[in-house]
Amino acid sequence: MIRTILAQLSAVAAIVLTVLLAGSLEELLMTPWKAVLVVVVVAVAISLALWEVIAAVRLRPIAYKGKKRNERIRKYMANLTKFDGQCVVSSNDLSWVSGEAYEMLMKKAAERSLVLVMPRANEMSRKLVRAGAEARYYGDETFRLRSRFTVVNSNRADAWAAVGYGRKGAHMIREFHSSDDPTLNMAKDLIDIARRLAEKGSR
Repeated sequence: MIRTILAQLSAVAAIVLTVLLAGSLEELLMTPWKAVLVVVVVAVAISLALWEVIAAVRLRPIAYKGKKRNERIRKYMANLTKFDGQCVVSSNDLSWVSGEAYEMLMKKAAERSLVLVMPRANEMSRKLVRAGAEARYYGDETFRLRSRFTVVNSNRADAWAAVGYGRKGAHMIREFHSSDDPTLNMAKDLIDIARRLAEKGSR
């Protein structure tokens, strides 16, 4: 992230210096078209740099650590379920569900807009299913997916995914918003596989 910002600042500085060193500033701004050209070049350079930095910030994972780590994760997950479309939550045991997150999941379940992808049923998933959620149990006592993710608006063109993983004592969450991103497609594939396994197991 810092490297991206420094690279973009260097690029802008190089363009500005090139303009300034090309001649005296007075000569460059002597005629209106030259003044406009200088302003446009600098404005485009700054805009591109900002675009690059914003894109880098958006792709940067959110790190949760410290004493309030679990509370902040629950708040993040609660916010995910506030979207209108279908929400698919892949979790090993839903151990993070409590407080506001629990209330939002129950609300989503009552709206028939919550799908759970889990290795097997537990007390929390049964509560959500009774409230109206759909559960896709794909595993058993020994098998579970290593990935934990949530897909928002999973049945729409504007679907996006939030993927959670651990790193150096912190819980990381990275968001993938592009429909062309393979991560989003892999998450959807896992959801479909879980559905097939759940249907096969119920026969």
